Amino acid sequence: MSASVGKGGAALYDGQGTPADLSNVSDRRTLSYADYVADDGSLRIRTADAATYTDAVPGGLYTHPVWLRTYGMRDLVIVEGSRPDRAAPHLVFARAGGGLVHQGRLFRLDAVLISVLSRHFLQQAGMHFCVFEDVEVIGQLPPGLSHFSFHYQNNWRLPLRDAAVRMSKQLVSNTKRKARGLVRENPGISVRFEASPSRPVLDTIAAFGRIRIEGQGRVYGIDALEVERLAMVAGEVGYATIIRKENAILAADFICIAGQQAYFLTHGYDPGYSRSSLGMISLINSIEACAARGLTDFNLMWGDLPYKQQLGAERVPLQTIVIRRSLWTLLYPNHLVTVSRFAWADLKRRIKQAVRYVRSRSRHAYSNPS
Repeated sequence: MSASVGKGGAALYDGQGTPADLSNVSDRRTLSYADYVADDGSLRIRTADAATYTDAVPGGLYTHPVWLRTYGMRDLVIVEGSRPDRAAPHLVFARAGGGLVHQGRLFRLDAVLISVLSRHFLQQAGMHFCVFEDVEVIGQLPPGLSHFSFHYQNNWRLPLRDAAVRMSKQLVSNTKRKARGLVRENPGISVRFEASPSRPVLDTIAAFGRIRIEGQGRVYGIDALEVERLAMVAGEVGYATIIRKENAILAADFICIAGQQAYFLTHGYDPGYSRSSLGMISLINSIEACAARGLTDFNLMWGDLPYKQQLGAERVPLQTIVIRRSLWTLLYPNHLVTVSRFAWADLKRRIKQAVRYVRSRSRHAYSNPS
């Protein structure tokens, strides 16, 4: 199905008719207006049911058909690339309570494309809002576009073409030294990168992760239902570095690969080996295995932990944008629920930042009394 979005839109790139510089350190492609809007101003849009939806070259994990089916998406709206020579991935939206939610988390999108797509969709009857969750936005959304923008987490992306150069030499050296010591002290140890990890592997990861997280006084977010979902995904796009001692699993990562991208979703290690750096041994092995497969990036995902920078990953700020049809949409219950969820995540991040700032000021004042 084609739909017109108006002509002359290409001049909207930076307000002056010329495209902005859309490159970054990892040369990750920015999906732009030119990828999806034809010369006559039309879009290629179709609907699909996730139960039967297929995509030969999914652009990422969260638009992969197995992920969409597993996580209960049903009524999909697909925006296809307008130019065969540009080979743009499908943009996948799911209908949800009078809105459309973009499923391409971690996609790098031009602000002009976001604006054009949302304005087109919001002209449709019964459509009140559009959500672009956890995306990297290049450029500024145009003035007058009614929206909320939330910033509550980052992705940490490691470009694999130069991962060996980016990673801390000391970290890699220390980790491999500990790996040699582990093997020397435990002759039955093996470290392997395997496809389609089984349910027992995922159960073990979750059990180890729960011990670690709950031991820190936090709530572990992976319950039995989530393990079941991950097991379904693992059968098609899952991989794991597994460290075994004979038949016992000592540590494992769970990684998904889709669209030439690796996604580090979760890991766990035996607390009895806390000094052996099992987690870093398995993670570095996973990174090296993915680089050897020719993947472009290794996504370490959310959580601003120091080891990600030591591994050479670049911090990628993500935005969640909720675009509304009109002021009346502010009173629409499903819009309010959606906005509240992201606003709460944004508020928690700001509170944590404020607490860290106050604590750092207090420590500085204590160590430097006047």
